[in-house]
Amino acid sequence: MIRENKGDNRRQTVLSIVILSLLVVIGAGLIISQNRYNPAILSKAEIWPAADGQKPSSPPSALEAFSPLPQGLKPLTAPETFAADTLSDKIDGKAELYLSAGFKHLLTQRFRDERASDGWIEAFVYDMGSSQNAFAVFSAQRRENAESLGLTRYAYRSPNAIFLVHGRYYVELIASDASAKLMQPTEILAAMFVRNTAAAKTKIVEKDLFPPQALVQDSIALVAADAFGFDRLNRVYTAEYRLNGATLMAYFSRRQTAADAEELAAAYEKFLLQFGGQALEQPLPIEKARLIEILDTFEVIFSYGPFMAGVREATTPDQAVELALQLRNQMREVAGEF
Repeated sequence: MIRENKGDNRRQTVLSIVILSLLVVIGAGLIISQNRYNPAILSKAEIWPAADGQKPSSPPSALEAFSPLPQGLKPLTAPETFAADTLSDKIDGKAELYLSAGFKHLLTQRFRDERASDGWIEAFVYDMGSSQNAFAVFSAQRRENAESLGLTRYAYRSPNAIFLVHGRYYVELIASDASAKLMQPTEILAAMFVRNTAAAKTKIVEKDLFPPQALVQDSIALVAADAFGFDRLNRVYTAEYRLNGATLMAYFSRRQTAADAEELAAAYEKFLLQFGGQALEQPLPIEKARLIEILDTFEVIFSYGPFMAGVREATTPDQAVELALQLRNQMREVAGEF
């Protein structure tokens, strides 16, 4: 008969508990370190969100999105849906803009106003997959005679239409004319869509990276692809500035790593030189920045951490350098040191 050694068993039990406790502490430490972040630094998920927290789906039906219809408004056509391979059937000539920005589905339907003999309103609901993608087409399509609306964070009206971003949806409501009889129900349709359609809150955090001084209001835009004619330059945020009576542009694009940003800046410089640009040799207040003269304008190209950035369309070198320095300093203040 084998006797149990109670002392050994007790020591083994204590040792097991100690080891298990250490594993729990180590695991908790790893979880905390992985989730700790500096709130001043924009994360990759903020710049390039995969989705808005909703399951991918087709746009809501017209009846769901716009009910109840304004008084006097009746469906004139049946609702139509378009996918990536059929989008050009509906908006021939503009499809590439939407496709390059992540387009998923389009729902359209036309409504007739019984109070106006020939009046109609057509709704276009683009499911772009994310609010960033929706903002890209919203900013690219913005009309010059826009009047801001308070329906959503990004919404405006032109004389005969309303345009807005609501979560991953970009919406256009276009009336056949600019009469008050048609624009009133058009605004009601827009309000009904926002009320009836669940969507994550749209917040474009990148706008905080642009310096506020001399910024042209409502000029911030997102170029989804082929920015400035360079096929490698995508997901580029741009903003217009007015300095000393001239209009010029600041821009940036966040890449995966600092090395990627620096390499892209060098590639864009090479692209400009291939098309007649001339590199100007003069000291610049930004490390590794390049000053390029092209087509009687001046550009500054630089990288800052994972951001490839620059200034375009300046009329003088000093102007380009001044705005580039402001942009770099704003990025350092908001995104932190790299």
